[in-house]
Amino acid sequence: MGGMREQPRGTAGPGRSVRWLPTGSPAVTAAPYAAPAGGGGHCRDTRPVAPPTPAAEDRARQDVGARLARRFPDTPPEVLDAVLAEEFAAFASAPLRHYVPVLVFKRVCRRLAGDGPAGAEAGGEPE
Repeated sequence: MGGMREQPRGTAGPGRSVRWLPTGSPAVTAAPYAAPAGGGGHCRDTRPVAPPTPAAEDRARQDVGARLARRFPDTPPEVLDAVLAEEFAAFASAPLRHYVPVLVFKRVCRRLAGDGPAGAEAGGEPE
């Protein structure tokens, strides 16, 4: 009953057992992995460091258009292009440009699927 508590160490599962080590044991206190250069934990930092280039935005716009054309094959291309242009225009002044293609894709999908106006979920007025 001394003052030492034990913690599980290892993985339990079929044919495996859990090894118990005292709390102060070096095996428990040592990090199970080495932190990458630059710190920040176990994953490398993937946050954007600069706004996307105009070429990257054009590629993203084309990619969103192609994905929407595959998802809604019965929608005429001119309707798809018009809705896509409207939604991209809604984000024209967005300061964080990296997420615009994802947001546009979701809003266009909602509009084309008939789930209501895209502006309703973003706090805009329903049409």
